[in-house]
Amino acid sequence: MKKLSKLLVVLLAMALVMCGCASDTGDTGTASGTTSGSSTGTTTGTTSGTTTGTTDAGTADAFTYPMEPITLSVNIDEVDRESIPDWALEYYIWDIVAEKTGVTLERVGASGQGGGNTEDIALMIASGELPDIFINNWLSYPGGPEAAIKQNLILKLNDIYTQYAPNYSKVLAENERWAKDTATDDGTYYVFPLLRAARDQTFYGFGYRQDKLDEFGLTVPTTPDELENVLRVFQQNGAECGLTFEYRFLFTGEQGYGTDLQSGFGLKSGFYVDEGKVHFGEAEPAYKDFITWINKLYTEGLIDPDMPSIDKATSLAKFSNGTSWAALIMSTINVAEPGEINDGWDTVGGPALATAKGETPQFGHMQNSYAGNASAAISTDCENVEAAARYLDWFYGEDNLATYQHGVEGFAYAIVDGEYTRAMEHLIPIEGEGADQVKTRMSYSHIGTNWPMKMLDGMSHDLEMYDSQKQIGEAWRAHNMAEHILPPVTMTQDEANEYAMLFTDIDTYMREQIAMFIIGTRPMTEFDDFQNTLKQLGVDRVIEIQQAAYDRYLAR
Repeated sequence: MKKLSKLLVVLLAMALVMCGCASDTGDTGTASGTTSGSSTGTTTGTTSGTTTGTTDAGTADAFTYPMEPITLSVNIDEVDRESIPDWALEYYIWDIVAEKTGVTLERVGASGQGGGNTEDIALMIASGELPDIFINNWLSYPGGPEAAIKQNLILKLNDIYTQYAPNYSKVLAENERWAKDTATDDGTYYVFPLLRAARDQTFYGFGYRQDKLDEFGLTVPTTPDELENVLRVFQQNGAECGLTFEYRFLFTGEQGYGTDLQSGFGLKSGFYVDEGKVHFGEAEPAYKDFITWINKLYTEGLIDPDMPSIDKATSLAKFSNGTSWAALIMSTINVAEPGEINDGWDTVGGPALATAKGETPQFGHMQNSYAGNASAAISTDCENVEAAARYLDWFYGEDNLATYQHGVEGFAYAIVDGEYTRAMEHLIPIEGEGADQVKTRMSYSHIGTNWPMKMLDGMSHDLEMYDSQKQIGEAWRAHNMAEHILPPVTMTQDEANEYAMLFTDIDTYMREQIAMFIIGTRPMTEFDDFQNTLKQLGVDRVIEIQQAAYDRYLAR
């Protein structure tokens, strides 16, 4: 009966999702293996040994790893084990984690490791068959995490943290911001989250060919005028392609990758905060100046002509193969590596643009430490809640962080003079195709970024394989975005329904029309009409909703 009830609920919810909203269905029953109100779950067959830990949230049960062997289902991508070479099997990270925890993962359903809330996830929910550990971005779920709990999809975790998650409870006790960000307005906890360290909240920015800047007597640009001048000189001296970047990253919902450009006009796309007030970039007067400038660059061939349709891989290839000498690009290694492996090349990172020479950019790429993505809830289908919680809690243990973020010492990294390095001369010699490439070793020996964990500072991406990565990262972080980023707020069910209906139309309209302004198929003389249409579609109301959610966040 529970399965049938849940199926009816989620079918209704998903029908509403498809039209841009979700419904508050209320409580539909208790989870299998849980008690109503406490959500503590069953505890059979999970411990093997005794050790005691305490947290500010309460006293944890006596417990040590590994647990008695158990299989838990989770919606992450399948791994083709036959593709793993023999030389890497001994160091394969998921095997190591299974050995240390006692948990074997059964990978089922649609992956939620990226942005989540895909059509495939919607279909999985509608089927009524949920994984034990449900990876998704619950902040972006229609109606937010409270709706997912009320729809009987995932469990409230407050009591579960107290009983079974001493490592994560310690993380919350030691970090007030994380404790605030990962709860709802009423103090409900619902996930084991991915938490980025400070250095790794910014991982996107400008890359330039420093050798070309030097050749033509140029410096790294810091304002829109300087960037335009650099691109013009590049064009006049043989650059096949101007600044390359992806059109989609100009918009809210795409993690703000285009903000380094928009910062030169004193704003960013989408929502941001200034002195306690929520703003929406595309509705601001200065956004017209930004689009006028981008239209000029596009018309004069100073930015990639393929920009409206380009994908990340193609944009990256244009920079790394020398087609373009400037790029907005993800990951410091993608800027550094072309300069390291190509004779005569030198690459450098550039800061977000400022409105005036010598000023600190107010905006730039930055993701909230808790952005909602790749976070693990425990579903109401989970029959062994303790095992799921204990397993997820393992990833927050201080003694375990290095293993799944770095790999096995000697295989994927070494410590030389007290510092981490991935230089091959310090690693174990291994015979086999690809064994002499540290990036190949890393692909097998660490989990990466899309998994619930507390990131080690500076370790979520590249471990600075090249010396130049330090400069690139420092340039990308040289902004005041921390003062303007909208934190992970949560909406009420009614707000979320209204917001989804309004913003779906706003977002679709913006993406269509702004592309037309940039390439010139719609004249800039009609930009005021564009912004008036945003108002007619309800942009002021969605700002009001975000403001209300932000005010409640501040009061948490």
